[in-house]
Amino acid sequence: MTLLVRDEEDILDANLRHHLEQGVDHVIVTDNLSVDSSADIVRSYVDQGVATYLYEPEDTYAQSHWVTRMARMAHQAGAGWVVHSDADEFWMPPRGVSLAGWFSRQWWPNVVVAPRHDFVCVEGGEDEPFWRHMIYRKTTSTNPQGRALPPKVAHRASGKVLVLQGNHGVKGLGWTRQKSTGLEILHYPLRSRDQYVRKIRQGGRAYSNNRELDPSVGITWRQQYAELCDTGSLAFIEENMLSADVLRARLSSGELVTDTRLADLLDAGTP
Repeated sequence: MTLLVRDEEDILDANLRHHLEQGVDHVIVTDNLSVDSSADIVRSYVDQGVATYLYEPEDTYAQSHWVTRMARMAHQAGAGWVVHSDADEFWMPPRGVSLAGWFSRQWWPNVVVAPRHDFVCVEGGEDEPFWRHMIYRKTTSTNPQGRALPPKVAHRASGKVLVLQGNHGVKGLGWTRQKSTGLEILHYPLRSRDQYVRKIRQGGRAYSNNRELDPSVGITWRQQYAELCDTGSLAFIEENMLSADVLRARLSSGELVTDTRLADLLDAGTP
């Protein structure tokens, strides 16, 4: 698995633990300018022999370049499949099978597609691990522009692969045999107000620094960054940081459902 991270200390250990427990053999992590404890968290897994740590000092969010580099490193290391994840994304196989077990049964596709499902944050739960209070999943997940949340991909390892910006697609595999899968990605983008504001401020500035990308690339972060600069607030936070009353209403209407899959797995593995 590859991970590109920046200041993700509140979720990074849970991400690494979950995927390694699901059978991921090794995680290649690129740390882009983190100033929190993210590097120390990754190095604890490096010491165990299950992670590789890279540091990227450019403040340009050149995700395609950096993730492609990790993907090709995975091929050189002998990987069969490569999963590209963000720190707030947890790949979830169908019940009764591990992630490694699921991939071992895929014999004909060279790319698999996994839909993402957003979880909302409940006010007052920030003092406990995110997975214990973020157990409410949207039945329809959209980006801040109201469009369907795009899926992510995993692919057979290749030394020629090109991972596209956003990890939504790949090139360089020749004839692409793509499969819609039983895999899902549980997505936790907003875990506190401060965390999300920091993410948009850092990401928006980084995109502004990148002169290679078309301005349409990363439009979600760019627009939210402009909103943050203009207004000092973000509508996405207000819509997804829920009070107890709003939570009950959205559960009643069917907009949200309770989903404890990640909580069950992580709590089962917590000493």
